[in-house]
Amino acid sequence: MFFSSAAAQETPPLVNFPNTLYKAHNQNWAIDQSKDNVIYTANSDGLLEYDGAVWKLYPFPNRQIVRTVLSDTAPDGDGRIYVGGYSEFGYWKKNEMSQLVYHSLSKGANFKSLQTEEIWHILKAGNNIYFQSFSRIYRYDGKKITELLSKDNFMFMRNVRNRLFIQFLNKGLYELVGNTFVKLAGSDFFASSVVTSILPFSGNRVLITTSKHGLFIWDNGKFSEWKIAIADDLKQNIINKAVVLSADSSFAFGTISKGLYVVDKNGNLKYQIKKENGLQNNTILSLFEDNRKHLWLGLDQGIDLIKLSSPIISYQTNDNPLGSTYAAAIWKDKLYIGSNNGVFVKKWLSSEPFRPIRGLEGQTWNLKVLNNQLLAGHNDATFRIEENGIKKISSINGGWVFLPIATGQDTLLLQGSYTGLHIYKRDPKGIWTYNAAVKGIPPIPAKQIVRTKDGSLWIAHAYRGLYHIVLTPGLDSALSWKEYRSPQDIPSEYAVEITPWKQSVLVRSGNNFFQPDGNNKLLPYKNLGILDDNVFKIRTGSDSDWFKIYLNQVVFYHKNEPRPLELALIRNSETVIPLSKRYYFFCLDNGYALYDRTFGEKPITATLKPAIRKVINLRNLSEMFGTNNNTALPADVRSIRIMYALPIFGQDIQYKYRLRGLSEQWSEWTEESYVDYTNLASDKYIFEIKSSLNNQITAYHFVVKPYWYETVWARLLFVLLAAAALTGIIIFQEKRLVSHRQKLIKEQEEKLRQQKLINERRIIEITNENLQNEIKNKSQQLSNVAINVVRKNEILQEIRDELQQVKQELGQQLPNIHYQKLLNSIERNVAGKDDWVLFEENFNEVHDEFFKRLKRICPAISPSELRLAACLRMNLSSKEMAPVLGISVRGIEIKRYRLRKKLDLDADLNLTEYMMDI
Repeated sequence: MFFSSAAAQETPPLVNFPNTLYKAHNQNWAIDQSKDNVIYTANSDGLLEYDGAVWKLYPFPNRQIVRTVLSDTAPDGDGRIYVGGYSEFGYWKKNEMSQLVYHSLSKGANFKSLQTEEIWHILKAGNNIYFQSFSRIYRYDGKKITELLSKDNFMFMRNVRNRLFIQFLNKGLYELVGNTFVKLAGSDFFASSVVTSILPFSGNRVLITTSKHGLFIWDNGKFSEWKIAIADDLKQNIINKAVVLSADSSFAFGTISKGLYVVDKNGNLKYQIKKENGLQNNTILSLFEDNRKHLWLGLDQGIDLIKLSSPIISYQTNDNPLGSTYAAAIWKDKLYIGSNNGVFVKKWLSSEPFRPIRGLEGQTWNLKVLNNQLLAGHNDATFRIEENGIKKISSINGGWVFLPIATGQDTLLLQGSYTGLHIYKRDPKGIWTYNAAVKGIPPIPAKQIVRTKDGSLWIAHAYRGLYHIVLTPGLDSALSWKEYRSPQDIPSEYAVEITPWKQSVLVRSGNNFFQPDGNNKLLPYKNLGILDDNVFKIRTGSDSDWFKIYLNQVVFYHKNEPRPLELALIRNSETVIPLSKRYYFFCLDNGYALYDRTFGEKPITATLKPAIRKVINLRNLSEMFGTNNNTALPADVRSIRIMYALPIFGQDIQYKYRLRGLSEQWSEWTEESYVDYTNLASDKYIFEIKSSLNNQITAYHFVVKPYWYETVWARLLFVLLAAAALTGIIIFQEKRLVSHRQKLIKEQEEKLRQQKLINERRIIEITNENLQNEIKNKSQQLSNVAINVVRKNEILQEIRDELQQVKQELGQQLPNIHYQKLLNSIERNVAGKDDWVLFEENFNEVHDEFFKRLKRICPAISPSELRLAACLRMNLSSKEMAPVLGISVRGIEIKRYRLRKKLDLDADLNLTEYMMDI
């Protein structure tokens, strides 16, 4: 937002819309507004639509320049946006998806003249729509088009009090009556002029504007020039467009070379707004007053909006001499401004330039009119401003605040400054003079002072601190002094602010507000209406007015009704001054703004609601849906974008929304003009949205259709199928459990059987082990028997040999009978059968049926050979076998040979191994 000024003239807020913002051509030939408050502009690239949030361009079918636009409501109630251009005119109309669709009227008219005509103007009169070029007029009654013929060229036709006036070039003014053009008597002198506008004027008169020849009034058939102060300027700067402003019957004149002039109904200049003070361009191609009484300007380079109905006027330009303002006062019908550059003065509510007051250059903090004297708290000292100069009344520098205090029959002036509190008194002549510093308090920088109804004072330190003091009746010293500490008294000691509030004080600390009780203990203060999450400060005005000061906005509360103002005050020095009974003064970084308290009691924005502009399929951005309630979205559309807007122009708006059916929680404030929802379930939803301007809620009802499997019947079928499946699962599980039980039983039985087999095998193994041990023992016994036999035979042979030796030695001394008897006994025992029988019995126990198998192999085997086979099986050597068998080793070899031959064994086969394998 840009606030303009001409010289030192306060002007309404101005909003620039450059082509880089609306993304179309520079030139804008006409502007109108639809019944739903949307702005439409005839642009060289097409029809521009602006809903307060988004600009959208609708090109002509053949990309012609759109020269004119008119919004109207058709007999069927539908809104139509009529447009015209080269060889084409028609209208745009919303379809069921609330999207504009073009309908050509000229294509079906079949007028040959249309092939070369360009429609520059559209006018409505009665039920007829007139499309006009410079040589043809086409009248459309809603059904058919009639061509009004003329041999002469003309300018734009105007409807004034239901009469249609038009200028024929080089002839004069005419009125269209039926299908006939009737000349106005006495209008011949307009033949050499170009009439740019014909407007209603007071007293049933008509105002006629010409491009270069001035303004004229038609009254009772007579024409006279309207000689106003700026008449010559208007002639020189070429009037191109003009409109009557409905608020106060003022006139707005758009020129080719010097921007806009606004005059009241008496011709006095109210504003001149041009490129030097805000306009993007001085060439005005079109003017339009919207339903909020704001003025739109279609320029040769962009679009501008002048908020004529705003209660704010301002002086704020990049080259203004004031700089940042901190103080203001009206004294003797002059406005005095204190700024960082000094003190400036001009006549109140005039366009004359500011002039600086010499000697007051530099930072000025305060201006106060007391007893018809203007005092200035300056960075260097404290001054009294007089009509012919200034006078220094004290050396107290940095006088932030003056507070008059009545003491008895006199009034003293308390000043808060860089160096504490100071007292001023009036001398016998009533002139304010410096008295003294207040004693008993430290020289703190006292930026704010508030006096409560009990007479005590609250002081806010410029940087850190909050204090409560009680002064003597003469204000010369402190009776008590208390400093508030954090965290026990206040949340923070830094950036504390105090404000007079209902005969008490409102303390702001740490973004919280407090008010003292009867004992001056600070308690939280909650009576500031609905508190939001944004940080704000409080300022008070006249009567019961007060202000919430945000970072980039001020909310004015009049009779506790909020009015948002698009103002950004100086940070950490936010100042609102009740300048007069009518105006509030707002100090700005680059100038100032004035608020007119007498402006309408209730802003028009209090009743406006956001509009649902579009509903788009996020998966296919070209697919749109209706914005009317009870819209049904296809089953496959589960992700959508809802676009919304509030047609309030040139003002920052925030929104809160929620989607009931998904969440009951409102969103945070956002400046976005759309919201996306994804993965929506099939259900009914209500999208609700409200703006920061009021609590009006717009509700959009829609439903997401279900897939076939999400329908009630499908769900019932799914329930039945699920029940059947559950029953089948239960039956299957029961059968499975039975089968599983049987399987477990079989597995258990098999395990038992396997365990039994294992046990049996174990028993067999143990039995075999026992048998093996027994066999081993038997074999050991058998070996012992064989060894015993061998040793016995060896001993007997030795005895025999010894006996034979003795016989030889003794001869007949040893009787033969005794000798022979002993010898026979020895021979008998060497080859005794009893030993063999014992050996055979043991052998058969160990090697069961060995002899039987051997006899089956060789039935002809002899007993002596069996005994040899037994010795071989026991793996006895020939030497060991000889004593057992009672033969020599040679005899053993012979027997082995014979046995091998009898068994028919190969020569390379080991006989012992053969016997062991049988």
